[in-house]
Amino acid sequence: MSDTLPAPAAADPVAAKPDRLATIKAEASKLKTEASTKARSAAEEGKTRAAETLGSVSHVTREAADKLKGTQAEPLANIINSAADSVESFAQRMREKTVDDIIDDTREMVRRSPVLVIAAAAAAGFIISRFLKASRNDDVEA
Repeated sequence: MSDTLPAPAAADPVAAKPDRLATIKAEASKLKTEASTKARSAAEEGKTRAAETLGSVSHVTREAADKLKGTQAEPLANIINSAADSVESFAQRMREKTVDDIIDDTREMVRRSPVLVIAAAAAAGFIISRFLKASRNDDVEA
């Protein structure tokens, strides 16, 4: 007989595998839920800021149009006021809709008019790049 005792049986690695898998799935689900909540919150905040910005643009545009009233450029003031009405209407729709509604509307617009969406994205990209370039030049000159 030997003085050594047999080594205790190791935990069954096959039995531990489902527990680890369940833990990993639970953690992944938790992370997905947290990410979704944070993304929705950020989107809602962005929507609110965009609506406020559009409201401000509409207000400033109306002020500019008011300065043109009573001058030779009054027809231009009417066009500018019409544009301000459109911007304000869009801002109001943004305030009233949920993020999900906006996403659904965007999907529908892309499905109906993909060329228009691509053209609008290109125009927005051009405007943003010009704005950033102008901002960078102002910073360099200061």
